[in-house]
Amino acid sequence: MNFKQLEAFYWLSQIQNYRQTAQRLGLTQPAVSARIQSLEADLGKTLIDRTAPNFRLTDQGIEVADFALQFLNLRETMNTRLLDKHKKRLSIGLAGMAALTWGPVLLQRVRDDLPELTLDVYSSSDLQLARFIDAGTLDLAFTASGDRVPEAEFTTRFEVGWVARPDLVEGVEQPMTPEALRNLPLVLYPKTSPLWNPVAEVIDEMRSHRGARHYGNSLATMYEMLRLGYGASALALVGVEKELADGRLVQLSVTEEIPPLDLACTFANRARRKQVRLVLDLARECAREWCRDHPRHATFIDGV
Repeated sequence: MNFKQLEAFYWLSQIQNYRQTAQRLGLTQPAVSARIQSLEADLGKTLIDRTAPNFRLTDQGIEVADFALQFLNLRETMNTRLLDKHKKRLSIGLAGMAALTWGPVLLQRVRDDLPELTLDVYSSSDLQLARFIDAGTLDLAFTASGDRVPEAEFTTRFEVGWVARPDLVEGVEQPMTPEALRNLPLVLYPKTSPLWNPVAEVIDEMRSHRGARHYGNSLATMYEMLRLGYGASALALVGVEKELADGRLVQLSVTEEIPPLDLACTFANRARRKQVRLVLDLARECAREWCRDHPRHATFIDGV
């Protein structure tokens, strides 16, 4: 088994077309087929269900595609660090709320205070960031789930509330019960989100409901769907402060609140302790300053 086989299989699993995969890799179609077949032979597993009417991976193929992505990410990270002789690089993973709040402040501070360091930012779900950590892609990660890194010792807390466009809840009696919320059209998190369970428990999402259900695959998408009137949603309020202030959105009064969302550093690469420490110290300062400037819906908690 080699990287060329894994690379061909990963891109085929994503593109699901041999000809287009060959174009993507600059190969011939027979060369792609040969690499896939040799990978299957090396593993002793059938990775593609060739009896299916359309392209489909076997269960083993799905697992191998996931591992292939981790191997390719690890190779890319290794090559980037070894080949870049002029600048030191650090990769940081930021869950949605960190990326949309104090993340840009941190990026600018690193540019100003540590010009010798290039900071690569990965913004994704907690689940995807965990996969990047497993693949060796990240040096730091700030998420809402996972064990916290002791030396980070700070948390950013975001107040979560139900929000909707005024026209969606016009005439609706408030405070709203979970039953009343269930009957609204809602914009919901993917089930891999740390906020899925708290929201689903409040509205008892396993029961039948009359309101439509819409799902966003990222926090930024959910905010935009909320602004466009797809439905109501329980989100970190700091992301819609301007809309709440000018009346484009309204916060709903409810009988059962959603707990706040806490973000903290949950991974730090000990092998690169010096660079990680520098960025962690800057992240603490940036998060503190940002929360100080947005005190209504965000809180900086030191020593946690």
